[in-house]
Amino acid sequence: MHVAGKTIVAAVALAFSCFIIANTLIRSQPISIVIEDETPTVIRTPVVYGEREVLTLVIASCIAGISAMYLYFETSKKPLVGLERQMTTRKRIGSSPKLEELETVNTALRVLRGPRRMILEIIVNNGGEMLQKDLYLETNFSKAKISRTLRELELRNIIQRKQYGSTKKIMLSDWMKKGATFNSRDLKNSAI
Repeated sequence: MHVAGKTIVAAVALAFSCFIIANTLIRSQPISIVIEDETPTVIRTPVVYGEREVLTLVIASCIAGISAMYLYFETSKKPLVGLERQMTTRKRIGSSPKLEELETVNTALRVLRGPRRMILEIIVNNGGEMLQKDLYLETNFSKAKISRTLRELELRNIIQRKQYGSTKKIMLSDWMKKGATFNSRDLKNSAI
């Protein structure tokens, strides 16, 4: 797994600043022992932070906050490693002819709008089949919206869904895959 240099720097900055904060806050409390009439009395003086300690705490807290936010947002936008491997193997396998060249797929993409079109494009770009949970990771749509949109595409017989463990496998319908190939020259000739 490749880790970017900025991520390493942010992780080290977070760890170091947390260490500085903890070290500054957990300092020993001064005590005074007063002996009056042969009875010792222990007096604990409250911890008072000087300007230097307060400045150290503020700077270390800012660095820790910025580093934590960077690490959070950096890891949240990266897909899972398993998903990356699945995507690269699907792209290598490929089918002949490409799904984008099929007239049925091309027509469906021209007719559909909004989330239906976006989801169909993603399915086509992934070789015509993928898992529903992977679709959720790629679109950032809610699970309900994806499920509703897939149900609409399934009712139109554009896709098929089959149970696949705890998720569903989404595939282009057979008639969509068997469609006639789309030739861009035909489109140019018809436009004339």
